Amino acid sequence: MGLLAASGLIPVGVLSATRDLVDGLVYGLGSGSLSPALLGPLAGLALLFALDFLLVPWVTYLQGVVNERLTARVHLLLMEKAAGMPDLTPFEDAGFYDELQVLRDQAPYQPLNLLVFFGNAFRGGIAVAGVLLLLLTLAPIFPLLLLLATLPQALLTFRLQKGVWEAVLFSAPEARRMRYYAEVLLNPEAAKEVRLFGLLPFFRGRYLEAFGRLHQELRRARGRQALGASSLVFVSALATAAALYLGLRQALLGSGGLGNLVLLLQSVGSLQQNLYGLVQDGGMLYESLLYFERLEGFLARLSPFAPLSTGRSVQCFEEIRFENVGFSYPDGRRALEGISFRLRQGERLALVGENGAGKTTLVKLLLRFYDPSEGRILVDGIDLREVDLEVWRRLVAAVFQDFGRYALTLRENIVLADLERQSDFGRLEEAARAGGAAELLGRLGSEVLLSKAFGGTDLSLGEWQRIALARAFFRQAELLILDEPTASLDPKEEAHLYRRFAELARGKTVLLITHRLASVQMADRILVLREGRLVEEGSHQALLHCNGLYAELWRLQAEGYRVN
Repeated sequence: MGLLAASGLIPVGVLSATRDLVDGLVYGLGSGSLSPALLGPLAGLALLFALDFLLVPWVTYLQGVVNERLTARVHLLLMEKAAGMPDLTPFEDAGFYDELQVLRDQAPYQPLNLLVFFGNAFRGGIAVAGVLLLLLTLAPIFPLLLLLATLPQALLTFRLQKGVWEAVLFSAPEARRMRYYAEVLLNPEAAKEVRLFGLLPFFRGRYLEAFGRLHQELRRARGRQALGASSLVFVSALATAAALYLGLRQALLGSGGLGNLVLLLQSVGSLQQNLYGLVQDGGMLYESLLYFERLEGFLARLSPFAPLSTGRSVQCFEEIRFENVGFSYPDGRRALEGISFRLRQGERLALVGENGAGKTTLVKLLLRFYDPSEGRILVDGIDLREVDLEVWRRLVAAVFQDFGRYALTLRENIVLADLERQSDFGRLEEAARAGGAAELLGRLGSEVLLSKAFGGTDLSLGEWQRIALARAFFRQAELLILDEPTASLDPKEEAHLYRRFAELARGKTVLLITHRLASVQMADRILVLREGRLVEEGSHQALLHCNGLYAELWRLQAEGYRVN
């Protein structure tokens, strides 16, 4: 702040020293000799110019240091808020994505804008105040006229700047679409299909359509801003002309010296330049403040879920019970209806059904990523909503269909499931054997980086799934959830995994979700879902004997392996 204040006072000092220098020159011309009194103003001007050059790099240095810290802080706050939400409900809301994108996209430069424009506005404000005080020594009318020339423009700029910011927020969906279309063409995931199907023109066209809609809205907002500012130019010109006329008249009447006239002429240019800069910087500062106001609102967003660390602690369980559970997603899509069953400690339970039957949704409720719309889930008679969420999730390990593939080392990809035990190499090897990743661990080593983007190597989808399985086993949880755990494995590896299934599941409660019915025969019980309802329950043989949906699905899959 001190450097900014000093920088803002330099123009005031230059104007004052210039006036003294001009008055000294006029006196010297009248006497025909160079007055020693000129040395002071000359030295002062030289010092002020040197100081101005000296301050600029240090102000820039300090702004850069503070900006880096502030930008990192904003990114951390966004990450902590988005990843710290205990449920997945916000990610069903398009408005949440829009707001998050605006805040994330502007995080790299809005903190810098805040620093730069605050610094410029502070420095410009001091310069303007100093010049106005100098002009006040000539006559009170001068600062009043020059303020009249600029103040209305400042107020209008602030109002219109808010309109531009609101247009940015309104256009966030189009900005998100642009980012998505660009990522399709830039990321390796879709690279093969983009080239095979010639998708560049299609996604480029979609990108340009979204850009056109976004650009039109922002151009309209900025056009209103420019037109409003231009409409006040004549007011500013009239006020400036009046001030110059009065100053010239004052000098001609002899009520002020030549130095005062030069001061007025220089002050008009300096004041207008500083006031215009102050208006522009103030407007941009206002936009930055609006960004941080929006950030504050986003960070204050409340989740309907209780905080992670509150609720009743459950260190183990004997029984999980679903009681007439129903669930609808926030978009109104009905996923589950009247689901009731029990999962006992140490039991191996399989969930089967066609796509969209509600199997994965049931798992999301069990992990409390969502709460049931109707009914309840009980853990040893305690409603899951009353259980300490952090403690409950520590009891569970899972392999999801969309398992994570992290740009970390092979070891880190496995130990993420229990970072408190990440240095336990014996446990790492045991988990790798259980998940079928022991060969990868031996061949590649534990510290190989699994990311081509960062100079490492990459794995096949099946190898990644083995890593995901190893990660789940590393946690050594009470409840193991396997959602299509062999979808990316070859038949040999799948058969090998299920032959070890009984051994791997020993002492654990297992919930297995799969389309491959050959893999559920070793389950103690099988639940069959259809369109969100539980329609059958029993062992493999009992369900075949019932000749219902399960038997139909079994026959359809068996026919696919029949030799004609």
